[in-house]
Amino acid sequence: MTTLTDGLTAEQVQFFKDNGYVGPFDLYEPDEAQKIWSRAMIEMALSKNKPHNSTVINYDRHLDCDTLSEHISRPEIVNKLRSLLGEDIICWKSNIFQKQPGDAGTGWHQVEKYIVGETTTAATPSLSFAYDRDDDAVLQDVSVWTAFSPAQRENGCLRFIRGSQKRWFYDENKRLTKGPQRKTDFFGYDYSELQLDPDWDPEKEDVVEMEMGPGQFVLFVEKCVHGSLPNVSDQTRLGYASRYVIPQTKVYEHVDRLVEFGDEIALDYHGCVLVSGEDRYGYNRIYTENLNGFAFKRVAADA
Repeated sequence: MTTLTDGLTAEQVQFFKDNGYVGPFDLYEPDEAQKIWSRAMIEMALSKNKPHNSTVINYDRHLDCDTLSEHISRPEIVNKLRSLLGEDIICWKSNIFQKQPGDAGTGWHQVEKYIVGETTTAATPSLSFAYDRDDDAVLQDVSVWTAFSPAQRENGCLRFIRGSQKRWFYDENKRLTKGPQRKTDFFGYDYSELQLDPDWDPEKEDVVEMEMGPGQFVLFVEKCVHGSLPNVSDQTRLGYASRYVIPQTKVYEHVDRLVEFGDEIALDYHGCVLVSGEDRYGYNRIYTENLNGFAFKRVAADA
């Protein structure tokens, strides 16, 4: 009998390798998910040691919000990550994605080293991987996107292009330029500027609309082309992405600040969280507790 905390089956691992994503999976009951998010919002508002003062870039609130600090190392998530990344895993980043009624969809995009921005360059990627990224047998990073509200077609669910992680459709080395509101808007940016082929349009049969209920999550690799639909409903869509790499990865090795989407933050606060296994390399600052003193949990091998 399978349980919520089980790892992935062999079939699910192969599905991930073939398609670039797998899920959704259950984590919280729908009512529980919405209560958890309400608690997290209160904690973030009252936090005494926020990571940064940005109101645009909702980065890394797992570093000061106890509820999100606990969320990133839930066994339901970590055990599935182990099936893809191995025993040793760190959480290096998280983002809040809130799509209000009337908000535009997010255009197709793919990321590998998190270079895309206004001032970042290929010389200073956010991630420096340990192994040759052309080796498809080595997986080094996975994102987990959790819905804390309904995430349906009408209010802007995620979309994936299955199998698109096997080649490049976008150039993340290019710089985005801020412009007027567009159909594929993300803080005033249009990811279509990064397309290698301006005329490329995905085959409809390859597009997967990832509808999820509150409390469900999906795992994907950022190189899998993804985006989201516009919110044409009267209900806000709430999503939280936690991002994981193996400890051999160097995080922000030559980057001391982020300038993205019309905002700027220094990275003095930043640290990674070991959610499973060990860090045998010491490349990154590792936090054992969040900025307000809440102890991070590491999932035991038999959890």
